[in-house]
Amino acid sequence: MRYRFRLLLYVFALSALLPTPQASAQSVGEQIAIITERANQKSGRFEIGAFFGWVANNPYLTYLPLEGRLAFHFAEGFSFEGTFGYYPPFGSGQNRYSGPLRNRLIEDLRSDPHYVRVEVFEQQELYGHFDLQWTPLYGKIYTEGIKALGHWEIYLQLGAGFIGVLDFENSGSNTNRERNPMRMRPTVNFGAGTRFWLLDWLTLRLDVRHFLFQRQFGNGGVTQNLTVALGLSFVLPSLYRR
Repeated sequence: MRYRFRLLLYVFALSALLPTPQASAQSVGEQIAIITERANQKSGRFEIGAFFGWVANNPYLTYLPLEGRLAFHFAEGFSFEGTFGYYPPFGSGQNRYSGPLRNRLIEDLRSDPHYVRVEVFEQQELYGHFDLQWTPLYGKIYTEGIKALGHWEIYLQLGAGFIGVLDFENSGSNTNRERNPMRMRPTVNFGAGTRFWLLDWLTLRLDVRHFLFQRQFGNGGVTQNLTVALGLSFVLPSLYRR
């Protein structure tokens, strides 16, 4: 008798755990996902931007490049982007391109009676490159205080181009642009960044790129620039019909 009573308890507990046909249908209905079109689509749109950067790995000189960019998003996750950058000089004369290490060396050498000036080798003037950009990650940010929903994405990029460099082969007080013309060298670069959509046509972008080009002085090798850039870009209407 006790065995039969225990068996009935087990059957009752098992039947209570199993869903009824109505509950089963309801649970299936609750799993239906609603798929909506992604906001801020880029396919078929041009993007024009202006950026301000900083070369972070050069202790000798302070490079603060200004950039202009033009991109075309030929697919939702892929685009081609062209960039032109210029290193504007700051100050005048031999101090046009200053930096913490360079300034310290100049101060230390001023006490030497034979001090004339400090020459900068491989002074960079301008650059340009063409990149392929891939956007694998998208996300949303919700701000509770202002009840606002923002969209962001992360992109990877790889490209090649050129850089204009003054070698200063004719070092000394008579060095000038005529004796030391700017030379173009090929470069490759890779990096990553993020795009935050402020509006459907306006984005805030932050990216980091690593540039590599051949070094001509010393023991040769490769010169590396790690550039951090921040800018705004305008995304034009799509060329494709939606």
